[in-house]
Amino acid sequence: MKKLLLASLCMATVALTACDKKPHDAAAPASGSSSTSQPAATSFSTGKAADIKSDLMLIQNMSTTKAKEALTFQSEVTQAAQKGDKAALQGIVGKMKTYVDSFNADLDALSLKSSEVDSVRKKMKESNNLGVELSEAGLSSTPDMNKITELQKKATELQQSLLTDMQNLQNTANTAK
Repeated sequence: MKKLLLASLCMATVALTACDKKPHDAAAPASGSSSTSQPAATSFSTGKAADIKSDLMLIQNMSTTKAKEALTFQSEVTQAAQKGDKAALQGIVGKMKTYVDSFNADLDALSLKSSEVDSVRKKMKESNNLGVELSEAGLSSTPDMNKITELQKKATELQQSLLTDMQNLQNTANTAK
């Protein structure tokens, strides 16, 4: 069970840090998170390379800043899991929830112009929330292996989807003048 717990929590922290990877650097998986939608009054462009380029820079800059905090969680999780300190792990998950709420709010606050990068934002939020859900499932008093495996699979698929989206959008952004 200790290995399961460590694997679940590490997977969750990878989900939180992976969005910091630039598309050309992203060998590590990135996961998405559930979304709250933009206000209805917002209209997005579609297929405009300049808007995509601008929006990608906004998301990447914010993700880089947030990734520093997520790396702290990863270190704390590893130390607590190695010691088998469940109380510390539960405290870290509580901090992760606060971090994810803040990260998702910051994502929502970005003034994006393109529908394509808005879709990435939604996946990032889904990834963030999935990371917390995975952590909570791993810390359950009776972890459900099927649920954890399902969440890990979903996280991996979401990470791959985000990576593909980011690579495609970066290619489009590179065509902008």
